[in-house]
Amino acid sequence: MVILIIFLALFAGTRLDIDQDYHMYYKNFLYIEDSLKDFNNREISIEYNIFFLPHFFEIFFNNNLTVVRSVFLTFALLGVSTKLIAIKKYSDYFFLSVISYMSYLYFMMEMTTIRAGVAAGFYLLSIKALEEKNNKVFFAIVAVCFFFHSSSILFLLPWILNKIRLQIKYYYLLIFISFLSAVFKINVLTLLLLDRIFPRVDTYMKVMEWQKEDETNIFNFRTLFALLMVVLFAFFYKKLKDVKYFDLLFKIHMVSIILFFFLSTSAQVFSTRSFELLSVVQILLYPMILKAFHPKLRILGWTLIFAFSLIQLYYIISVADIYKPYKSWFFN
Repeated sequence: MVILIIFLALFAGTRLDIDQDYHMYYKNFLYIEDSLKDFNNREISIEYNIFFLPHFFEIFFNNNLTVVRSVFLTFALLGVSTKLIAIKKYSDYFFLSVISYMSYLYFMMEMTTIRAGVAAGFYLLSIKALEEKNNKVFFAIVAVCFFFHSSSILFLLPWILNKIRLQIKYYYLLIFISFLSAVFKINVLTLLLLDRIFPRVDTYMKVMEWQKEDETNIFNFRTLFALLMVVLFAFFYKKLKDVKYFDLLFKIHMVSIILFFFLSTSAQVFSTRSFELLSVVQILLYPMILKAFHPKLRILGWTLIFAFSLIQLYYIISVADIYKPYKSWFFN
């Protein structure tokens, strides 16, 4: 596993300008403010990891380019290692979980949304604490998540729902209601006045209007497959509910869909990234479908996960047009 972590971290962390967010991060790391006071006075606030990591590596390196590369590599190492350690600890199907991870989330989180990637990795490690209601450990991990990405506040929603012991039928109901809100284009953010409470929400919505951003496609492939898995897991729920971590992971999975639908009429950046942030649990949850089948029929579960992973991989590499041809300062 150590070799896999090193390879995946190097592949993602040494990439050059191949993704949409690379230049933004490169400039932030290269031209970081000298003082914390100046950093806090930024017109658009950003998480403190952007300030502290470059300055940490400046202790060891005098070359700005080396500092920038070190920060990128650190994000990749943290994002990859946390997820693979979580897979090793919590998944009964290590290989399938790794395949699920590498077919999509590895590219999106470790090679594009790198702050969210690290936050999601640490959140995956908190599953045991969340399951066992070890609040001290859970909130300590969420604090680390928040240091890397402010959207980690979403991680508290499953904790709240788990705390009040919301019955499974209400999750199904919320999926239905959130789907209707998406179909009838009800903007939940403005309805709940969240654009007035949180300045960043209002900023994103104004940017969306200015850029004339396309509407979120609520019938995209990943969402449809996520709904398919909800149907399958709901059908086998009685059989699977006592499997360790299943009930918790399944509910978090449904929360990610609920948020996606509720936020789909506001901005793609909210709906898609909130879905992807919480969908990190899929790499532990989806392989559990094997436990629903008789041992002689588990090939059906393997086929389902493999097929989905291959389609995801094909989509993100050949269809989505997100990445340029791969370049690396280490491998080339």
